[in-house]
Amino acid sequence: MAEWLKAHAWKVCLRETVTRVRIPLSPPVFLQTSGTSEEIVQVDHHSRESISRTEANTCASARPNCIVSVETQYAAAQHGFARIVIGLYDFWPAFVVVALLWPLAGLPLFQRVGFGGNSARIRAIDGMRGYLALAVVLHHAVMYHELLTNGVWERPRSAFYDLLGQAGVSFFFIITAYLFWGKLLSAKGPVNFPTLLLKRAFRIGPLYILAVGLAMGLEVVDAGIDYSSFATYERALLNFLFGAFDYIPLSSSRVCTLACVAWTLRYEWLFYFSLPIAAIFSRHPVARIGLPGILLVFSTIASASGGSAVYSYLGLFAGGMLCATLETNAWLLRVHRHALSAFGLAMLTSLFVNYDTAYAAGPVLVSTAVFFLIVSGADFFGLLTALRSVRLGEISYGIYLLQGLAFVLVFSVAPIRGFALESAGQYWLVTLMVMVVLIAMALAAHLLVEKPGVSLGGIFATTLRLPTRDEAQPAAAAGAQPWLVPNLTAQSPDRP
Repeated sequence: MAEWLKAHAWKVCLRETVTRVRIPLSPPVFLQTSGTSEEIVQVDHHSRESISRTEANTCASARPNCIVSVETQYAAAQHGFARIVIGLYDFWPAFVVVALLWPLAGLPLFQRVGFGGNSARIRAIDGMRGYLALAVVLHHAVMYHELLTNGVWERPRSAFYDLLGQAGVSFFFIITAYLFWGKLLSAKGPVNFPTLLLKRAFRIGPLYILAVGLAMGLEVVDAGIDYSSFATYERALLNFLFGAFDYIPLSSSRVCTLACVAWTLRYEWLFYFSLPIAAIFSRHPVARIGLPGILLVFSTIASASGGSAVYSYLGLFAGGMLCATLETNAWLLRVHRHALSAFGLAMLTSLFVNYDTAYAAGPVLVSTAVFFLIVSGADFFGLLTALRSVRLGEISYGIYLLQGLAFVLVFSVAPIRGFALESAGQYWLVTLMVMVVLIAMALAAHLLVEKPGVSLGGIFATTLRLPTRDEAQPAAAAGAQPWLVPNLTAQSPDRP
């Protein structure tokens, strides 16, 4: 049997996850992996079930540098049952974990989340946000296992989990562009961009400052900071600029304390600062669809020609803008929401089946099409508009930003860390624990930091706002107060 395993282990390496490994029927076998006896399995010679599990070291004996985790099924036909062993890269534990988190959003404390009511369509997008944030967390959970075992922070060795995190970020970019380009399209007059940017700073900044403050505090506790270096203070200053320059560790002791998620905020800010220029095109009926269309075509060509991932990010923002324009022009699909939901789920499935990255021309177009279906009314059979989904969406920023701290908090406990690394199944169990802790942290941050920050931003915007050029003369003539906030900027901080 050992010779057979070595001869066929290379097949496991063709893709990181193999759903089933069949081995020849044999008498009772004493199987060893990693130098430790695993278990004795009695085989029924009439059974056609898998009976064994190949770990990474078995595969590595046949092909170096191959590290895998294999989903397997142990057959015990003589007892009439089979035992499922969970693999690290199995996709189904991700769905189980999310399903088990669902009841948390029904707790009474969640009744206080949110920034205001919205239409059913925006409600679906809110519900979508929560699952996108959880998808990114699951992506990083697999990466964190590699960090704990090998000390390396790198992309998951699974196409599913690698794409899961990238798809989550992709849809976040699309949503941002959809909402804020939609603000420009629906504005009845000139948009006060200083006020808009100020309110975005108070929406993003308070929780970001808290997160980076805690991250740098952990580095201080580790006592690995060089206080004699000017670069240390420069990094600390840049870290407090609301994500404009990503999070820069002060030392090498904790490189991924925030799970390296802050990089997306840089592109969000670039989009916000581009809005005054984009507003020039938002008033003309042809230009408002021409701008996102041209940007999407350009990014698709550049990305398909081997351009960097930045072109894909541009395409995602352009896709969100295009969806907002189509909605403003009432060019939506007039199809029943269940049909749209089925088509949308089919396209999402094709995204995971046909691509291994979300940052390419094809996936950008597919993601844009899926989001257009949601804008048209797809709610994935009520999942996205369910109250608990919307509540998770309301705290999605905290889920996204605080995930690294939750990983650190839980895995810093040595007994828990040791328990998690004993097997993939136990690691997934601890991952569920991490996500429960993370949701509690995100809920507290939403109630104690985000909502007060948004309210404070509204107060500052009302007090400091200057009228636009077109508003100045009528306001002065009528004796009106020039600092009153118009209806556009008084709306919810995240929605048009």
